[in-house]
Amino acid sequence: MIMYSTTKAIAERGSLNIAFELGQFAKMIPGMFPWFSEDKPAYYSFYGVLQPLLAVPLYLAGKWIGVEPWRVVTTVFGPVVSAATVCAVYAVSRRLGDKPVTSTVLALLYGFSTIVWPYVKFFFDSITATFMIVASLYFLFDQTSSRRSLVYSGIFATLAFLGRIMSALILPAMILYVALKPQARLRAKMTNLASFLTPIVIGALFFAYLNIARFGSPLYYGGGAGDPFNSQLYSMNPLIGAYGMLLSSGEGLFLYSPICALGFFALFDSRHERKWERFVLCEFFLATLLFYARMPWWHGWGSPWGARYLVLTLPCLIVAMGPFFESTAKTIVGRIGLVIAAAIGVFLNFVGVLIDSGYSQAYLFDIGAFDPGKYPEPGIWIPRFSPLEAGLRLLYSETYPAVFYQYANELMFLKSRFDLYLYYAFGPAALIVFSAVMVAAALWLVKTLRRGEANVASTLGCSDSAP
Repeated sequence: MIMYSTTKAIAERGSLNIAFELGQFAKMIPGMFPWFSEDKPAYYSFYGVLQPLLAVPLYLAGKWIGVEPWRVVTTVFGPVVSAATVCAVYAVSRRLGDKPVTSTVLALLYGFSTIVWPYVKFFFDSITATFMIVASLYFLFDQTSSRRSLVYSGIFATLAFLGRIMSALILPAMILYVALKPQARLRAKMTNLASFLTPIVIGALFFAYLNIARFGSPLYYGGGAGDPFNSQLYSMNPLIGAYGMLLSSGEGLFLYSPICALGFFALFDSRHERKWERFVLCEFFLATLLFYARMPWWHGWGSPWGARYLVLTLPCLIVAMGPFFESTAKTIVGRIGLVIAAAIGVFLNFVGVLIDSGYSQAYLFDIGAFDPGKYPEPGIWIPRFSPLEAGLRLLYSETYPAVFYQYANELMFLKSRFDLYLYYAFGPAALIVFSAVMVAAALWLVKTLRRGEANVASTLGCSDSAP
């Protein structure tokens, strides 16, 4: 809601101040923002400004066609950007030397067998930042080490942390990759570093300016979580947080996306020939995991479908699987294991896509999953209180949650437990047309990627045969 409020404020008034929008939400659902006060003239989002800005055209399109802009933004933005990320994962995998078939399978696993799939329904800031990170890696891993590629990599890395500040956790590994890559000479390394860092420095100065304009400090970006020097942010035992994000029944990444467990082990697979690239992927995942594991709210206050703070790093786990995937798939047992892990992930995350999250959260409220007086964080540690359990239960048994259900219906959630907005709003014809367009777009994309690879191969062949 806060990010959408920023989009609305930019589109309607050309401002980042969301006090008016928050006031509207506070009136619709009393108590939703207990910290909100009408006496305070200005409120600013602590999320990045990039994604709300990119969503402004969709907001205006919704107003123009007469459809609630919220629906247009949440229905279109996530799927389109995430589909682009799937293509970028394919491109990075190919750049790392994986076979076309392997890269295609890995990209599909990322799109359909991980928690990324359910999260495309939300206006979630990691959606845009993830694409920017993968695009940055694509140019960073260019073996020609051209200055143009490094500038592009720096630009996309800058856009990533303007979309979500924690994307900056990958920058130390990227800088080391450019500085210590053994193929380049010292002078070339310095030039490459300058090419990579220039857009990042410019982006950091712009970020500091935004913070000063909004909050009065170049480093503070809103709320207690926005203060990097607040020691209370890092008071949690990291082992508890890491275990919770990876293995707990309420948040565990490996439970919701079993294929990611294989990707985690692939990060440390010595058979991976591209050692420096694997270092970058490994550093970003581990740095993000340990950073959030030390925070008391590592669980994201009840994520709707798995560890949402790790969504940003999932391409690293999937792309790292290339050599592991190809070697494992050579045996029948290995192929069966990969198929089982992938199929479980596809089924579980399809449930997350199908079940309306607001309905599911209201159901969990009803059964006491968010009652801290009854259990310590019951929705995280007790299986019957997990979103996964709720989704599977609601899949075959419709119940009518009482808690907040009235407000949920009035605001944004569906009256049915199934999240089929196009079907309920426009009928089955809209769903059929939308599906047909998606299939046609996928076929066109596959054809375009194959044609592009053929052209590259032809160009390289001509270069090799030239005198």
